[in-house]
Amino acid sequence: MPQYAKTLTLHKGVDNQIQFQFINQEQKPVDITGKEIICRIINNDGTEVLLRKALTLQLPLTGIAALYVSPAEIEDFPAQLAHYSLEIPVNEFGYPVFVDQNAGARGDLNIVNSVLPSFVPSEIVTIPTGQPFPNPNDTGYGNESANIYYTSIINTADNPILSIQARYTEYNGNVTIEGSTIGSADWYPIQFHEYEPNTTDTFGYTIIGFHPFVRMAFYSNAGVVSNVLAR
Repeated sequence: MPQYAKTLTLHKGVDNQIQFQFINQEQKPVDITGKEIICRIINNDGTEVLLRKALTLQLPLTGIAALYVSPAEIEDFPAQLAHYSLEIPVNEFGYPVFVDQNAGARGDLNIVNSVLPSFVPSEIVTIPTGQPFPNPNDTGYGNESANIYYTSIINTADNPILSIQARYTEYNGNVTIEGSTIGSADWYPIQFHEYEPNTTDTFGYTIIGFHPFVRMAFYSNAGVVSNVLAR
C-alpha cells in the first residue's frame, strides 16, 4: 500500500491530528475496516521508539485513519527530526506500509516547538580571575591607560538573537559588547553603553545578528559587576 512520502510534523504543546489514507498500487482506496494499524515514532538515529500508538479509523471503507497525539504524549521529547513507520495486520502477519517510491518503510517526521517555545536556560558568564578590576588609578573608557576587564566568551551557536543581563553596583565606567567570528581574535564592537557615575542597577542587552562569539568589555575605575547571564 504505497503512500506519498510527505514529511509530517508534530507540534509540542497542543493536540495533533495527522490523517492518513491507504491506497493500493493502482492508487485506489483500501478498505481498512477492522484493522489495527500501528504507528511508531522513532528518534533520529533509529535507536528508540518514542511513541507507539494505534491509528483511529475515521472512514475505513475509503482507507482513511488518523493519528491523535496529545501534548502530554510528546512533552518529554526534545524537538528533533524524527521518523515514523506504519504497520498493518494482514491475516496473522504484520506488514509495513510503504511510504516512498523505493518501498522504504520509514518516513520523516518533525517534532517542533513552533506553538510553545522551548525553555532555554541562562548561561552564567564568568569574569576570569587575574584581571585587576576595578583599578582605582584609571579613569575609565577613553583613557589609554585604563585597564579593560573582559568576560568569558559566549558561544551563540549561530543564534541570531542573544540576550545578556548584568548587575552593576556603584559602577563608574562604560561597557562595550564585542563580537568575533573565530572567538580567539579579531574582536569588533557591537554595542557601546555609557553609564552615570555610581550606577547601581541591572541592565539587559539584546544583540541581533550573526555573531558566533560574543564577550563584554568593561572600562571602569570603580564599582562591581556581578551576576552576568546570557541566553
